[in-house]
Amino acid sequence: ARYINSGGALTLKTRTITATGSPASSDYLILCDATSGAITLNLPAAASSIGRVLVIKKIDASGNTVTIDGNGAETIDGAATKVLSAQYAIVNIQCDGATWWII
Repeated sequence: ARYINSGGALTLKTRTITATGSPASSDYLILCDATSGAITLNLPAAASSIGRVLVIKKIDASGNTVTIDGNGAETIDGAATKVLSAQYAIVNIQCDGATWWII
């Protein structure tokens, strides 16, 4: 599950990544530490992600980037990728089943 019921409060899954990969099915907040090198986060197919929300944040101060990449030809607000380059840069995206939208 993407959340944990902790006595009535909604607790959403957080994970830190340090290398290129894809969101786990339970991820909500993905903290990206690109200190060791650029990271690409490969989004899952939109058709299987209807309604899904992801929050992606670059947490390191390095000059390395975090690139969020749509699956195949799928886009994020009409672009093939979204790049986070500054420390603490953040993007919230939601899928409508065909594309990802910055919200």
